Amino acid sequence: MPIAVTADWGTVAIADGAGTPGSVVSATRGVTKIATTYGGRYVSSIGGKAGDGTRDWIFWINGIEASVGAADVKVSAQDSVWWDLHRWPGRVHVPAVIASWPMPLTRGITGQSSPVTADAPLSTALRKAGANVTLPAATSGPRALVGGGALLLKRDPTWRAAVTNPTAAGLTAWIDRKGHVRVWDAQAQKARLVPNAVAVIVATTDGFSASDPPVVVVAGITPETAIAAAQYLVQHPEITHHTTALCLGRDNQIDCVGGVGLVQ
Repeated sequence: MPIAVTADWGTVAIADGAGTPGSVVSATRGVTKIATTYGGRYVSSIGGKAGDGTRDWIFWINGIEASVGAADVKVSAQDSVWWDLHRWPGRVHVPAVIASWPMPLTRGITGQSSPVTADAPLSTALRKAGANVTLPAATSGPRALVGGGALLLKRDPTWRAAVTNPTAAGLTAWIDRKGHVRVWDAQAQKARLVPNAVAVIVATTDGFSASDPPVVVVAGITPETAIAAAQYLVQHPEITHHTTALCLGRDNQIDCVGGVGLVQ
């Protein structure tokens, strides 16, 4: 199974390799050194990098944030684990990320996949990945949304609630109610305007907890920019690796990374 270990919201690579099935701790230990405390239930350092109380190790399985310790979660060969050491104040929980796209829609944290609803063109990518997909995206359950920000606010209750309270939703990039693209800058501890961005690719969950159905959103400042960003994601899924969320410009350049801020 792929194990990725990074720092600072995916910007610093520490380790990348294949782990063996078992607990997340044992799988990670097969890729790099890992130190634990409290009887192995709390991870204090990975690859020689330790947290300090405001910068700690967080992990996601198949794009879903784990709600229990790494020693208590079992993973199989089909799972994907991403560890990141980052500043978490302001974004204590990020329940879902795009780092393992098309997971978590094709495989959840429990290893099970549920029927998915999705908008085109993300529906095509999900079907190719083996998901049971119905078009268009519904307003509840596992789903992939594509659309202009204003239309999505009217159409989807979870996206509406997430934009209203991005901290609770764990959003690290979003389009606000005025149609402006925003990104969470963890170092500055504030949301920044991304003036050249025209679309965001981000994930959250219904209810904003790891146990709720995942929701992947490609939102644009217009419907056209949303479709263009979704098409680019289908063609280049690797852009999501080691990221919680992305902002794209008109030429599909990456203008921001969730947690990091603007990309120069």
